[in-house]
Amino acid sequence: MTASLPRPSTRPSNRPSNQPSLAPVALACAALLSPLALHAQDAAPASGDSKQLDTVVVQGQRSSLIRAQDIKRNAEQVVDSIVADDIGKLPDANVAEALQRITGVQISRNRGEGDRVQVRGLQQTQTLLNGRVIFTAGKERGLSFQDVPSELLAGADVYKTPTADLIEGGIGGVIDLRTRRPFDFAGFKLAGSVKGTRAELADKNNAEGSLLVSNRWKLDAGEFGALLSVSTQKRDYRSDTQELDNPAALADGSGTIAPLGNWLAYEFGQRDRKAANAALQWRPDARSEYTLDYTHTQLKSRTDVYGFYASPFWANFSSTANQGQLWPNGAVKTDSNGQFVSGTFWGASMSTSSSVADENTRIDQLSLAGKWKVADAVVRSDISHSRSKFDRFYQEVRLGTFANDPATYTFDLSTKLPSAYSETSQLDNTANYWADKTLYFRIKNTGRETAWRADVDKPVDAGIITKLRGGVRINDRRAESAEINTINDIWMFKLSDIPGVGLLPQNDLLKDAGGGKIPRQWLGVLDTGWLRNAAAVRDTFDLSVPSFDPAQTFNYRERGGALYGAGDLDTSLAGLPLTGNVGMRVVRTKVEREFTNLSSERVNLDKSDTDWLPTLNLRLELRPDLQARLGLSRVVTRPNFDQLTPSLSLNVNDQTAYQGNPELERLRANQVDTTLEYYISKSDSIYGAAFYKEVQGFIQNSVSQVAINGTTYSLSTPTNGKDGRIRGLEVGYQGFFNQLPGFLKGLGLQANFTYVDSAAPSSINGRTAPLEGLSKRSANLVGMYDYGDFSARLAYNWRSEYAVGSRLSYPTNNGVTALTPVTMKGYGMVDAYLSYSLTDKIKIALEGNNLTNTVRRSYFSDYNLPRGTYADGRRFAISLRAEL
Repeated sequence: MTASLPRPSTRPSNRPSNQPSLAPVALACAALLSPLALHAQDAAPASGDSKQLDTVVVQGQRSSLIRAQDIKRNAEQVVDSIVADDIGKLPDANVAEALQRITGVQISRNRGEGDRVQVRGLQQTQTLLNGRVIFTAGKERGLSFQDVPSELLAGADVYKTPTADLIEGGIGGVIDLRTRRPFDFAGFKLAGSVKGTRAELADKNNAEGSLLVSNRWKLDAGEFGALLSVSTQKRDYRSDTQELDNPAALADGSGTIAPLGNWLAYEFGQRDRKAANAALQWRPDARSEYTLDYTHTQLKSRTDVYGFYASPFWANFSSTANQGQLWPNGAVKTDSNGQFVSGTFWGASMSTSSSVADENTRIDQLSLAGKWKVADAVVRSDISHSRSKFDRFYQEVRLGTFANDPATYTFDLSTKLPSAYSETSQLDNTANYWADKTLYFRIKNTGRETAWRADVDKPVDAGIITKLRGGVRINDRRAESAEINTINDIWMFKLSDIPGVGLLPQNDLLKDAGGGKIPRQWLGVLDTGWLRNAAAVRDTFDLSVPSFDPAQTFNYRERGGALYGAGDLDTSLAGLPLTGNVGMRVVRTKVEREFTNLSSERVNLDKSDTDWLPTLNLRLELRPDLQARLGLSRVVTRPNFDQLTPSLSLNVNDQTAYQGNPELERLRANQVDTTLEYYISKSDSIYGAAFYKEVQGFIQNSVSQVAINGTTYSLSTPTNGKDGRIRGLEVGYQGFFNQLPGFLKGLGLQANFTYVDSAAPSSINGRTAPLEGLSKRSANLVGMYDYGDFSARLAYNWRSEYAVGSRLSYPTNNGVTALTPVTMKGYGMVDAYLSYSLTDKIKIALEGNNLTNTVRRSYFSDYNLPRGTYADGRRFAISLRAEL
């Protein structure tokens, strides 16, 4: 979690006292940026820049810290990095988990693994692979970080301030993932690893491995290099869930609010990741170089879910007039604030669910880059083509069940795991079940982009300007999406008509989540092979397999062109060395959309726009070991494809829908960044940063009730809301305690803390609220030990509570609904790594993930009622790594 930048200063920092001042340039840039209210974005270096690869070869943790710190010290912008050695010394399964160690980065988790990444509070980040745009096909623009195994990477850079040559598109930042190339190594390189993993909650063992082979040769035609790196990773998982359903007012007129239902689920799954990276390099002479890169990743996941839902709210216990209300059966207990604690209610509407969900994501990128020295200038050119596919298949069969008289349901929120049960249910009795519903969902997304860019750098001697930079980029990106969502009643079919119905073998749901009374066994369809056969399931119930819905499809095309010009600066201020860069990037974008509207008419829409993006980065050397930075910039990101295309996305299960808005404006932001860095030694440093972002046009969703195909849906539509702002602080330390005696010298520490305060428009009653998914505070604490043949890491990652969305609530008994926010409580996780070098070439290691067995919990913040409890368990691994 060290900060680095792949472009060190090209000139000495000490200048003669009569050097021209930078003050006029700084004032001009400030004047240029001040109307923009100064905001932030990050971007990535021009692809093919050999300086970018200098951090790849790392010999040990301490030397990697020294190298990263040296690059950070000479950087012209704010960048934080993690390199291969850092990644390999913590049990991070994918890129998201590796990035969580970086100051200012927060991640969310899905079934025990990291998935979404935020930089300084924003999910709108641009993701690059070796300086080129990389993405997962879908309705969003960016990369699903779960798709990429951490073993594939040489490193990852998080750019928090941009320069003009960096690709636009991330108002939070730009994340550049770097793979290895043959010229990174001095000669022949062979490295491989095998690993055995154990998922404790799933009670499953898996094997995985990686292999890298690389070499370079000097021939008459020049120097050649070839590299192949492959990784395979298969991991079983289990996730246990309880979610209390939406808050609702009791029907007794007391005004007390209680949960209206309870969802329980066992989720069993397997993730199968495969990745490969191949690179060829040719250096005909000292003035030219060519690189051919190919990267492939594929993630297949299979998930089996056995769920149970119960509610007194939807029960028809005496007449249809009672449906949609909570009728107490006896006294209801509340606390001193009048908030619901426990009570029993009339009615028990219950059902069980057996579903399968299979996903397949594939990403391929092929690129060719060249670099030439022409006189004293450096010219680069790069062409790349990226393709991605995403397919999702989901099928579910639902059984209804009933409780014997009296049919009642009880909630008790005083237990650590909220209690929710019916005393008279017989969930193991086949006679109490019937066939209820079947659901079928399909999603198919494709995306592709072809991009070309050319860049030129030329040293000049023009006063304070030491180098001029310029370039052009042209890209053509396409995205297609198709969906179908259906739900069918099958209540007329007998339970005996359905194959594989039986009692769940598991009875330990949420066993580590604390005391509480909940059902832990019920009947469901256990034959997942049959569930995965769409034709067989549909044929059983006299149904056909539906085709994609034209109203839920869209085609999107985006063509862009960018020009930039920039200059490197080297001068002095008050006798102190001052370096930096100033530039402007101009981006012209044309968008074409095709979709089917609610009237079943095919519609085409076109739109064009232009963005002017100025940047200024300054670095002032206050002392040889102390320096300060200032960054001013304007950045832009475009809404997601589904936000811009008015095609429908239906969820027939809970009768919600989503429709895009073709009039949405892009998000633009102005940014100020400042840092102060103190270098104690070659490997030790303390740093701090303050930043402010003013974001224009934050997107919020408005909700309305709309009839679609005879059914009323809660339809969400995105709109540009009021402006928002983000401000924050980052502090960090890294170093080893060399002053300690003997083997204690191997002790070291990495620590960082981030504070982010945000305000953005909310769809809930016109509120202003913190950004969704953003914790106000987050921290990393890593204890390190490197001495002789031993190496160890003990890492604690923590984040405070954060918003995770909103749900409908029923605050009255007259059918009126409202949105209420859901908040995830703060939590921390502990990971560990221990290795021993058996020889100079062979190392054995032990890993542990989530050693504290953290259980995540959420709540309805308006009513202080519990919402969710999520348990994923621990994971352990043993690995053997060899290098030649």
